[in-house]
Amino acid sequence: MRYRMIYDTLDHLMDYAPIVENLDLVIGELHKPWVTGTVSENGLRVTRREEEGKAFSHHFIASKHCVTVHVVLSGREVVATSYHELSKGKKEDEHGHIHIEDGSIASALTLGDGDVAIFMPSEPYCLGIQTDETTSMLKTLTVELDK
Repeated sequence: MRYRMIYDTLDHLMDYAPIVENLDLVIGELHKPWVTGTVSENGLRVTRREEEGKAFSHHFIASKHCVTVHVVLSGREVVATSYHELSKGKKEDEHGHIHIEDGSIASALTLGDGDVAIFMPSEPYCLGIQTDETTSMLKTLTVELDK
């Protein structure tokens, strides 16, 4: 099985419902009151951020068992993935995340307003990378869907 990031726009998110369960829950989160921070409820871990992008640090995170859906609501950022093999054999933290401190980039792309990236379970990713072509302030929604 290959682990690959999916990239599209919010308008087409539900096109992926046949391969990613519970995508409708992400749409539901978009309609809830906006409060920054992270909450866990009903099998979801939802993070709402309004913050500045950061320089790339080679620190990747992977959700061991969840599909992660990341939506840029405003701003521009670079997201990157690393190699799935780097997450093998690593212990997960209390949130089910695997941390890779020195990963190399397998692929990267720039996301803007209304763009979505979907990361598969155990796929290492890094969000909110700032470059000369991105904006400093970002508003993003990240939802981890239990498999």
